[in-house]
Amino acid sequence: MAPLNPVLIDVPMPIRTPRLLIRPKQVGDGAITSAAVAETWDELHKWMRWAENRDAFTAESMEIRNRHVMASFILRDGIELIGVEASTGTAVIWCGFHDIDWQGRQCDTGYWVRESAHGRGFATEATNALVRYAFGALGMRRVGLTHSGGNEASRRIAERLGFSFEGIQRDANILPGGRCADRYCFARFDIAGLPDLEVQWQGDGAHNGPDQAPRNRLKFPLLSVLN
Repeated sequence: MAPLNPVLIDVPMPIRTPRLLIRPKQVGDGAITSAAVAETWDELHKWMRWAENRDAFTAESMEIRNRHVMASFILRDGIELIGVEASTGTAVIWCGFHDIDWQGRQCDTGYWVRESAHGRGFATEATNALVRYAFGALGMRRVGLTHSGGNEASRRIAERLGFSFEGIQRDANILPGGRCADRYCFARFDIAGLPDLEVQWQGDGAHNGPDQAPRNRLKFPLLSVLN
């Protein structure tokens, strides 16, 4: 039997948690992202390879990239999402899945939080939700998470969410300015033991608690409806 074309894989959206609505990027998000990058620049420039030239992150350039990301979502090449605080409507976290292997059913997840939302637990909440979603809605069997050596905030999130430490890749992460950092690798293979969190997505009939079996595994090649 020929493998399912990823374009036909259902990716139900949005994802809801008690405080967040996590959705695909949409037209107009470029300006939102540009403003968030500007206020978070010092932290991003320290850890994110792409945060090299501050002047490159104009609203227009980010909107151009944003529309490429929207196309990648439809093609299932990548799943870039924005987490919006439900109570205020403010975008607070950029997250999603990358290095997706649909045939092998594995991917990596990652995130960054805007400066004004630091210290409020959004990274932990969103990553918890994405792990549940990856195993439940997308039918993944492995979800990876990596961080650069010295990024203690990301290390704490990986440990808090029960990711297994797999090892260190020496000088594997390239950072702004040509700096190198060791890559610390973690992974999860199921949702067992995740901290309790109510998570729901389109088509999910009930909330997903920490010990419930994953839901919404792929059964039919349906096209998703973007909200």
